[in-house]
Amino acid sequence: MNHERIEHRRYEFTVRRVAGGHIQVRVASIANGAERFNETQEQYDPAALYALPSFTNNLSEDQRTRLRGLYNSCNPRPMIDLLRNGAPALQIAAVEFQCTDEELFSGLIETIYAMRNALLHGEVEPDPTVLACYEPAYRIVMCFLEAVG
Repeated sequence: MNHERIEHRRYEFTVRRVAGGHIQVRVASIANGAERFNETQEQYDPAALYALPSFTNNLSEDQRTRLRGLYNSCNPRPMIDLLRNGAPALQIAAVEFQCTDEELFSGLIETIYAMRNALLHGEVEPDPTVLACYEPAYRIVMCFLEAVG
């Protein structure tokens, strides 16, 4: 990612790399350039960005959702297909993965973290269908915590 930009409802949303590898995230009026949000991060860190008071206070819910989508699409960690990436077969219950055990573990952590963010930031409503996905994720996290605690 060097520069991503969208326009929505008279605002320009940009996420771009700046000097030193930092990431600048900005929302500004197209008409007059007035900024609603402008933050520069040392590295890609969605949780830190979304926790900023200016993110919550200066942007509408629609603007926060748009900015999250743009920012998340700029994730520097490449996605890999754990089912078909050419690695030796790894059988887990009824699913055959084609990845290393490290890649599978990393994918699991990324997925649980993304689920956490979606729920925490209101991108999903905690209805019974959603909660059916979160219960196994909760059990996995609890196993991790028991193993290290």
